[in-house]
Amino acid sequence: MTRFAILTAAVLSLGLWAGAAQAQEAPAQSDDGPTGVLRVGKLYSFGGGTDLQHGFGLDLRYQVFPERDMDGYIGLFGQGQYELGDAWRTAGGVAFGWGLFGLELGVSHRTETSTMAGSTGLHIGQAFTFGPVSIGGRVTIPLVDHVQQGSTMNVQGIEGALVVRVGFGFRVHGARRDSGCHGNHGRGVRDPHSSHGHH
Repeated sequence: MTRFAILTAAVLSLGLWAGAAQAQEAPAQSDDGPTGVLRVGKLYSFGGGTDLQHGFGLDLRYQVFPERDMDGYIGLFGQGQYELGDAWRTAGGVAFGWGLFGLELGVSHRTETSTMAGSTGLHIGQAFTFGPVSIGGRVTIPLVDHVQQGSTMNVQGIEGALVVRVGFGFRVHGARRDSGCHGNHGRGVRDPHSSHGHH
């Protein structure tokens, strides 16, 4: 495991712990202003470029809903996963969406293996979210292939992958949302004193 992969795993784990702790400390808080939701989940992907692989990892997202009744959001995402071809892939950037549909744009890095060169690329993803489950895909356009001079290693080229995420949201600040599918799943999201039911 490279230092880069270890650092990424540590950051994702810290974010997971901090978000869960904050949500448990103040689950019924109902502040004015935008609603912030931390989504923590597991990630599975299948795809690649020259070499297709299964990947398993963690997905962490912070989403801000500007208005209580609005189902549009903007936020940040971070991912770290291990691919069965013995590579680690990390990605991070901005995410935004409306209703069930979401988009993400960022930068990814894939570590070197015994046969494939490492690469850094532009990450473009989209997904449809149904409660805790998101199904979508991603494209990675290589920006830099980390190939040493004289190396015979292969490069991935443009990568495409099917992506499935399973996760839950924790409201970390702002009012409880009356509508929308992104903010009302998981502990710390629903206000137990509210008369509204879940959708």
